[in-house]
Amino acid sequence: MNPFRIIDVDEAGFCFGVRRALQLAREATEAHREVACLGPLIHNRQVVENLEERGMHVVDDITAVSTGTAALVRAHGAGPRVYEMAEERGVELIDATCPFVRRVQQAAARFAEDRYQVIVLGEREHPEAQAIVAHAGGRAIIVEDASELDEIEISDRIAVVCQTTQRMDKLQELVSSLLPRISELRVANTICDATSKRQKASIQVAEQADLMIVVGGYHSANTNRLAQICRATGTRTEHIETAEEIDPAWLGGVEVVGITAGASTPPEATDAVRLRIEELAARR
Repeated sequence: MNPFRIIDVDEAGFCFGVRRALQLAREATEAHREVACLGPLIHNRQVVENLEERGMHVVDDITAVSTGTAALVRAHGAGPRVYEMAEERGVELIDATCPFVRRVQQAAARFAEDRYQVIVLGEREHPEAQAIVAHAGGRAIIVEDASELDEIEISDRIAVVCQTTQRMDKLQELVSSLLPRISELRVANTICDATSKRQKASIQVAEQADLMIVVGGYHSANTNRLAQICRATGTRTEHIETAEEIDPAWLGGVEVVGITAGASTPPEATDAVRLRIEELAARR
């Protein structure tokens, strides 16, 4: 019998944008008596709860923030109206928008100004995609899949941008579907490089493993996508938030376990998962 192995995806865990947002959030709680966050800072329940203990409370809308206090724009970004309303209400905004997300917002705004119909490849209910639409003047269309093109009216001049956590193959499929239908197409490949590297590395590990563990929030878009692409390799894949969720039965007959994590997953969560798997494997 081959020795039991655990393979970690090196690119897993906090990305630059999340690390930056978390640092800004912690600094804000130290500098301000009252700080609101416009939605959960990141899609990780444990991190959000820790920030709440430090004095940062989550609100759904800028109108819920008290005049004269501070509010933090999370890594997903926000639409222009949020900045306008903050100024009107005397709210100090601490902008933790991921620089890569801001790049998408700026591209969408430029395309809209140039009179292109902007299509955002992303998740319709995701705050990042919704903020991108807002920066395009609210006239952009979100599509989750190329098949949706049959259900919408498209112009002859199209510009495409992507939610940063999208997959390259989905962008390629969308572009291929658009080309025969229109006369002019502009594409900004705004998929985050860290996202692409994480996905490719996770696929490589999944192809070697008998079991793949994906660690991250259940509401995290990039973590859910990691689970999807790992399952697509044919390897059994389990998406969990914490080490306590690991079922010992998962390790039955397993010799190689791969571990990856979403961009919002703190390193201590991944470390706890690895330790738990090692403990369970030692009991077999």
